[in-house]
Amino acid sequence: MREEEQQDVCSLEDAGLTKEYNASMYWGTYRPHLFLGVKTRSANPVVASVMWHKTDALNPLRHEATSSGIKKYGWVRHDGRNFGHEVILDENCGVNLNFTFVKHGHDNQAKGGDWAVRVSASPRATKAKGKGTETTSISLLLHVSSLSSKGRIHSPTIPAKRAAARPLASFTGSNPGTGSFTVAAMEGERREGAAAGEEKAHFFAMKAKSEHAYRADELVEQIYRYSMSKSGGKDSRLTLPDENQDEDKSNSVFLQLTLVPPGYIDIVFLSHALHKLGGEEEVARAAAQLSGPALSQLIAERTAEFDKRFDTVFKLRDATCIPSSSFNLFGKYPGSGACTPAGKLSEGAVELGKVALSQLMGGLSYLHGTWVKADPPFYNTTSQQAPASSFTCSPCRDGFARGFLWDEGFHQLLMTRWEPAGSRDVLLHWLGLMQPDGWIPRENFIGPETRRRIEARWWTQYPEHANPPTLLLALQALHEGGEAPPGFLKCVLPRLKTWLNWFKRTQQAPALHSFKWSGRIKTEGIWHTLSSGLDDYPRANASSAAADRHLDLFCWVALMHKILAQVSSSLGEDSSSLLSTFRTLLSHLEAVHWNNETQSFQDRGYMAYPDQQPQEEFVQHHGYVSLFPLLLQLLNASDPKLLPIIQVMSDRQHLFSKAGLRSLSPKSPEGGEDSMYGTQEDYWRGKVWINLNYLALKALKRYGESREEAAQLYVQLRQAIMENMLGQYTKKGYIFEQYDDKTGEGLKHKPFAGWSSLVLLIMAEMY
Repeated sequence: MREEEQQDVCSLEDAGLTKEYNASMYWGTYRPHLFLGVKTRSANPVVASVMWHKTDALNPLRHEATSSGIKKYGWVRHDGRNFGHEVILDENCGVNLNFTFVKHGHDNQAKGGDWAVRVSASPRATKAKGKGTETTSISLLLHVSSLSSKGRIHSPTIPAKRAAARPLASFTGSNPGTGSFTVAAMEGERREGAAAGEEKAHFFAMKAKSEHAYRADELVEQIYRYSMSKSGGKDSRLTLPDENQDEDKSNSVFLQLTLVPPGYIDIVFLSHALHKLGGEEEVARAAAQLSGPALSQLIAERTAEFDKRFDTVFKLRDATCIPSSSFNLFGKYPGSGACTPAGKLSEGAVELGKVALSQLMGGLSYLHGTWVKADPPFYNTTSQQAPASSFTCSPCRDGFARGFLWDEGFHQLLMTRWEPAGSRDVLLHWLGLMQPDGWIPRENFIGPETRRRIEARWWTQYPEHANPPTLLLALQALHEGGEAPPGFLKCVLPRLKTWLNWFKRTQQAPALHSFKWSGRIKTEGIWHTLSSGLDDYPRANASSAAADRHLDLFCWVALMHKILAQVSSSLGEDSSSLLSTFRTLLSHLEAVHWNNETQSFQDRGYMAYPDQQPQEEFVQHHGYVSLFPLLLQLLNASDPKLLPIIQVMSDRQHLFSKAGLRSLSPKSPEGGEDSMYGTQEDYWRGKVWINLNYLALKALKRYGESREEAAQLYVQLRQAIMENMLGQYTKKGYIFEQYDDKTGEGLKHKPFAGWSSLVLLIMAEMY
């Protein structure tokens, strides 16, 4: 349920978001920084999470999503609304876990319905022994907090002995958003080979502030120490002390269960709006309807529904490609099995597509709270801003589990295909963060939950710093796909025009028809243009506010005019001014940024050389920036400047690599080596990024309709990306942030199913 800050952008009715949609999105796995974190979309939510550790060792205590000591983790099915299945291969704890999240009865419930989580465990071979398997029991910890001044959670009921079809433990709670509820833990059917888990459940309840509840793993460690000290050192077991520190005001509970693999435990959340739960018998009966065999059946149904819908939407089995057996890039990189001998996508490629979608949808995040802004005019002080709400996708659950403005537009290119209503919802939340002057903060450091693992110096948002306006790409996709109702467009258009005017006012370079990214900084000898999204991509090395002219920003501003003109025209509004400015910019693109000597588009700025005074000139690099007029399709198919651009893209000495188009060419446009390639941080200095490769393929698909060289490059580039990403996923189990342009190896953050999830649209040829 969206907060007031966003509601003034658009009413639910105008946005095409029904009450049923809103109710169905109330609960979700909206805490992507955790292995399993569930919460309500509200300012004062109910939050839940699952932790685990070996019964005899606290290190590691698993809670926050990380690949440390984990062979593989991530969602393999997730529809973004009602169902998700996550696989975790925990080497350190010697166990394979499957989390399955299922909602039930939500569509018509203003306070949300029921949900269940199945935690299924199986033993895995331990590194220490190197062979066989070891049945390792684990302590499973469920944490639930009701984060409202009126929220309460009561002490659990724990039977002295386990009984069939009875909860291992249950407790009740309440929250203004959800009403009253009961949570029950149900033991699953014991599988063959599983030892009896006779250890009874334990608990600890307390009154917790929000900032403490969001650090549940730290609280667990403190509670264990308290429990040991309470026993006077006589009991060194890692056991919760069965205590409620404030029975009248407790709002947070930890429930400890023992799970012996192979086996499972079902955690069931029951809304009192759907059930009358007067006693233990009623709780047991209601919980049985969403656990055990009943939950197994529901999981099977939801899995089948996901697979069927996936096939219907993306039609991967109809997509064509070069048989992997006959694909050998540069004569040295054979295919990895993305395509069958019949020229169809393989089952492995289809599975990669499902994982890409699932990890994007499983990365949806809801945040509410204050945020930090630098104060003008000198930005050397900061201030807390009024609470705001954020509903976004996340680039990566480990490290980047929050919204990023320029990432979001790419995320939504995929989400619009699968969940267009949700995509409109995400866009409205971003526009709800817009300040009166048109500025949108580029990172969502909102509330305490998102800040824990990030240094405080990164929290501050600067009112003159932009980010590429990729939200317009998502709006364009919604509009062209018939998923942007007129009421929605009428709501968002004024804000988008305000955003455009903010760009033109704050990012305007002194030279006519030129633009520059504000906020360029030099740290440890490296120029960073974080605002551009292309952090360390080489720009002018003697930055001057009077001389910097950034090609990519010029192209983004031109595209904003084009898309907003299209939207205005579709609504019957006057678009003449937008179109006029767009045409003016196009007419100056060549004059400002085309280097006739090197036959390429380039930045302009002051360049410094040893023993010479800096002088204004073209910034000589072949790379992503030089491709922007093509990437954003600002050139006509008949434009003669297309050919030299496509030739550089096709040349493996320049941009073409086994993993896709590299971000920076090893060769300079002037001849010889590019001295910046692969240097220093080497983030955007050669490595392959899927988001801009997607834009390249989209452009090549269009230009290929009339240009053979574009059509040929399209086929080769698409196949190279598919083969490499599938090969890396098969080998390592992850989708990555970037890929090495020499070896194809996945690099940096993982699982990175933010814009790298666009591999699904690449395979489906959906542009």
